[in-house]
Amino acid sequence: MRNLNFGFFDDSGLPRESRILMFYSFDTEENLPRSGILHYHLGEARFVGPRHDRELTEAALDFLSRAGRLPTIVP
Repeated sequence: MRNLNFGFFDDSGLPRESRILMFYSFDTEENLPRSGILHYHLGEARFVGPRHDRELTEAALDFLSRAGRLPTIVP
């Protein structure tokens, strides 16, 4: 996975308090462009919808965390 990019669909109409809708794009090792949408449910703390590659979802979680979009859990 190369040239991986993420962005937010903040005006998607979904409630921002409970869901994050984001898009992604990347190039495969075979130079094929890929893109799609990820839907993260904050209450369930998981991506919902079709299953996605583990590498993609881990990178997406990192992006959400760095963007300050995941809630901080204080022990």
